[in-house]
Amino acid sequence: MNYVDGVYVIDDLSDITARGHDVEIDWLTNTFTPNQQATPSILKSMDYYCGDLKRHMQSQCVELDNIKTMKLFCPAKGRKYMWAKDDRGKEYKIYIA
Repeated sequence: MNYVDGVYVIDDLSDITARGHDVEIDWLTNTFTPNQQATPSILKSMDYYCGDLKRHMQSQCVELDNIKTMKLFCPAKGRKYMWAKDDRGKEYKIYIA
């Protein structure tokens, strides 16, 4: 995440999880769950990253059309991680510090 409109977006996410909500960001559909907790800074950041996702994936030699699911999970209790699944059914998971 990043710095948007004077706010560190990770701080917004931490505030949400501190209130006991699990956060899920779907990068392919540009959706945030729980949607009623999304701040303007989170939504603006998501729009930016989703708008540039295809180019970013190409820079990593990944065809976005081959990715069927790509989500960020920030559980209220536990570690943040990215999870993706490709068109072959192979799953990928990476924890975020």
